[in-house]
Amino acid sequence: MSSLINFLNPKLKPSVESDAVCEDGFTAANLIADDAEQLERGFMCFAVCKPPVEVVFDFPKAVDMKVIKLWPSSGALRSTAFELHGRHDGIWERVAFVRDLGRGVDSVTFCYQSDYNSRSSSNAAAATGQPQSEKVFFFKSAHKILASTNSVKVVIRATERCPPVLRKVQMWGLPARSLDKADRELVKSIWSEISDPYGQRDASHGNTGQRSPPRHVPELREQSSLSIPEEFLDSITWELMIFPTVLPSGKVVDQSTIDKHAEEEAKWGRQPSDPFTGLEYNAQRKAIINLALKARIEKFLMENSEHFKAVPRSLGSSRLRRRHASQFASSMCQPGQISPAAGTYSALSSAYKQQQRKSRATATATSSSASISGSPHSPPAAKRARHSNHGTTACATVTASSASTSTSTTSTSTIDQAIQQALQKITRFSQVAVAAAPSAGLESSAATDNCINCRSAQFGYEIRTCRHLVCRECLVLLSRDQVCVCKVSFRGADVERYHKLDP
Repeated sequence: MSSLINFLNPKLKPSVESDAVCEDGFTAANLIADDAEQLERGFMCFAVCKPPVEVVFDFPKAVDMKVIKLWPSSGALRSTAFELHGRHDGIWERVAFVRDLGRGVDSVTFCYQSDYNSRSSSNAAAATGQPQSEKVFFFKSAHKILASTNSVKVVIRATERCPPVLRKVQMWGLPARSLDKADRELVKSIWSEISDPYGQRDASHGNTGQRSPPRHVPELREQSSLSIPEEFLDSITWELMIFPTVLPSGKVVDQSTIDKHAEEEAKWGRQPSDPFTGLEYNAQRKAIINLALKARIEKFLMENSEHFKAVPRSLGSSRLRRRHASQFASSMCQPGQISPAAGTYSALSSAYKQQQRKSRATATATSSSASISGSPHSPPAAKRARHSNHGTTACATVTASSASTSTSTTSTSTIDQAIQQALQKITRFSQVAVAAAPSAGLESSAATDNCINCRSAQFGYEIRTCRHLVCRECLVLLSRDQVCVCKVSFRGADVERYHKLDP
């Protein structure tokens, strides 16, 4: 069965009417209200009203109704008998009814008998004393009425010595097949935005309605005698857990088990709930992944991988890895800890901008001095133009070409200077560094391209304090006393890998 839609959600624009006189603040509009407080109040008639009381729900588009759920009590007030009617060709026809509801019944669910699976209903709520939901089946003739209807009427037929009340109503179904494909897709898209406003399900997983990654249960080899600790097993399926999750009831199950239970509940228009108690999840009562137990299971799998046919790659999660990566990146980008790449580009851009400002200032000063140097006794521009003729044109052409050449040369040299200034401020590993001043009568190993101790050409490390190159064997010997051959002390953090530039 496809994922059902609650057509009484206010985003889908339903409407409700009732001719009964209601208590102040308890009108029928509360049943489809967008405000949570108003929705919690429900519908309550005036104290002198007697049943039957009709509440009519209208939908903007035709609906294929599958499940209708009613909550008949509000505090100590309780309605005990209901009738459901659907409008077909302008005529109201009864499709289901229920009477003599007991005090232990918290809700009534109307559905088709062909869609009902007795094995999917859990008796845990009754065993633990939790509120129960009574199942009532539609009439056999209800399908032709509810398969394409725009209105559903709920009739309160009897109460328990109180005015008629109805705390909450949900009507779950699908867009009718008689609608155009565009209308059906529109309704489904609106409902997807309501149920998953941020697109987390589709963004994190490719399959719609699947909130956890596909689960691959590790299977033991036939000849293996390994015993799996009981705390690593799912409380329902009794299989090894990959993503252990703690339920509000205190039981620990795998995330895939929770998803399967939520899918079964969604088929009947119910919200995700605890499989053991039947209580719906909320902000205070929700499932939480047990990271400590998950780490222990992963360690157990790695240590005993030879006993399993295949071990899933479940070491951590992509979300945790992204979080650690973001924390590392943010720590590297602190004001006092700028990364080398960021420092290179920032230094290059700042040096280039500084050179550009200097060149612009020089050009401005040159142009201003040229304009000031014009003598007041020089002939007017028109007279100069008459005397110049072709010679002036040729001179202007040569001057323009020389000016463009000098400008391009200046810009090229400016960029080269900016690059050189930027490269001087960073540590380079692709070429031999500039030789430092000889210390204690020893030649610089950077100048000779040899190890400072054994004079071999197989060097690979550089001591930054004295800029000497050493090979791996000599570095081990010098690290014992942490003193270079040139008598300059160093620490382990002062040694860097040196990459020789191939000729």
